[in-house]
Order: sequence, then C-alpha cells, then structure tokens
Amino acid sequence: MRKIKSKCGYIVYEATAFETMRLGGIGVCDECNTASLNGYLVPVLNHYMCPSCYAEWNERAIYYPEDIPHEERVAEYYEKIIPTEETEVCV
Repeated sequence: MRKIKSKCGYIVYEATAFETMRLGGIGVCDECNTASLNGYLVPVLNHYMCPSCYAEWNERAIYYPEDIPHEERVAEYYEKIIPTEETEVCV
C-alpha cells in the first residue's frame, strides 16, 4: 500500500483488493459497487474506490480542516493493519 495525497490534501492509499481483505473488505468500490483489483483507500471517507470513481472524487473533493481528527484516526488504523510505503505524490 502506498500513501499519497489527493489534489485537495487528503491522505489516500493506493491499495490492492488483496490488501483490503486485511481490513475486512473484498476490493469492491464503495461508490459504484464494482470489483476493482487496484484502487484507492480514502481514510476521510473510510472508502475503497476504483480508479474511475477516485478520479471523479479527486476532482470535486473539498478539504475541510475539521475532518483532520477523523482522517488521522482512520489512517492510523489502516497503517497498523497494512504495511505502508509513503510518498509525497499528489494524485
């Protein structure tokens, strides 16, 4: 799993369907409900998204500072469960 930032500044993880299984998921997009072998975990939403849905969300997402405590709590949980590779890329 690779840690990146969204365009507006939220934490995002590039993840595989296999990695989501460690969190109790099965690699199904929480937006369009289709299976996706590769996708994105978005802690602020606690969602797994396929590349298409993530791209749409990434274009319209608005950063709200009051979301930071929730985002950090969920991100910390993800990182305890799945090994993470951190980068500074904004995707």
